[in-house]
Amino acid sequence: MDTLRLFVAVEIPESFRAPIAALQQELPDEGIKNVTLENLHFTLQFLGDVDSQKVASIEQALRTIRFRSFRLTLKGVGVFPNENYIRVIWIGGESEPLAALARQVQDALHSFPKENFSAHLTIARVKRKVEIKHFLEKYREEAFGQFDVSAFHLKQSQLSRGGPTYTKVATFAATE
Repeated sequence: MDTLRLFVAVEIPESFRAPIAALQQELPDEGIKNVTLENLHFTLQFLGDVDSQKVASIEQALRTIRFRSFRLTLKGVGVFPNENYIRVIWIGGESEPLAALARQVQDALHSFPKENFSAHLTIARVKRKVEIKHFLEKYREEAFGQFDVSAFHLKQSQLSRGGPTYTKVATFAATE
């Protein structure tokens, strides 16, 4: 069985890459792997390994989603799961329409497990215990800007030693 590792996501504009790269530079080098700038995205739903023969039906389900372009604010930094045990460092996304879009995606793809949606842009993954308290305090409420979301994407993730490579499988545009 041929499978693809898939997820549904909103991409960030290229204009945000340089400021995020500067932010990543403030993180310690040891024990942290920054997300490559071209891989930055907001995951609406992770689908996992999917039989390649199901891709067309996934695309068809996603094409039923109707949404209007909306503004997304990048604000604040945080970590998962918590500050005592950090695995992911993220920038928050503030937008009720983004959460609504994630709900629509999960409803359209009802055969996949539902997830609790959390609007976050992963900027780094933590491999071992690191001290970033000052970084978190400095940027916890920082506003990083806004951009308009006018599409979302079905993407494929191919894992390798050098990190994942993401490829667009399909794009779904806002209805207005």
